[in-house]
Amino acid sequence: MKFKDLSFFQKIDHIWEYYRVPILGTILFGFIIITWFYNAKLRPHKELMAGVGILNYALPDFTEDSLAPEINERLGLTSTNREVRLEYFYTDDQEAGSDIVAKLGAMLLSGDVTILVMDKTLMEAYAYEDYLMDLSLVYTDEELASLEEQGLILKFYTETDPTSKAYAISLANSQLMTLLPGFDAKENYIAVFGANETPEEQKKVLDLLIN
Repeated sequence: MKFKDLSFFQKIDHIWEYYRVPILGTILFGFIIITWFYNAKLRPHKELMAGVGILNYALPDFTEDSLAPEINERLGLTSTNREVRLEYFYTDDQEAGSDIVAKLGAMLLSGDVTILVMDKTLMEAYAYEDYLMDLSLVYTDEELASLEEQGLILKFYTETDPTSKAYAISLANSQLMTLLPGFDAKENYIAVFGANETPEEQKKVLDLLIN
């Protein structure tokens, strides 16, 4: 029996039998394109108040990020058009490491990451390369003195300035960072990216995370 002699439902059954793979592939591809278009062009995106980049830490598999929603709720941003976003930069694959570094660099330059969280060794390296903002531009002398009395200030120098300055704050006292499973707050510090133009906004996030 020729195809043209089949009934309508027989034709559908025949097409499905022999072409199900390309049909399903086309449907899946179309779904991906439509989803991407909606997320990129149609879905309303909140304005970024601050982007926090957390280095050398990855959320455990199947773990929902509870820190970002808590930060936004405490800052009163949940029902507004602004938000704080968290980005995690971690890999145990050396070949993928360069991609992670490139992604971080691009997000720093674009302003999608304005605050950095990392261990002392990395923080000192970033300070030396003059990537971090001098915290005297963010905090008053009295506030810095109080933080230093608590032993929370990390001072370092840059490649071009041998004067030791405050560039990062310890997260040892942070209660919020405990929302990240396995995150070692005592070994990590937080700082503002040096090219940031709105340190007063970042200070709100820092104040929230260091306490």
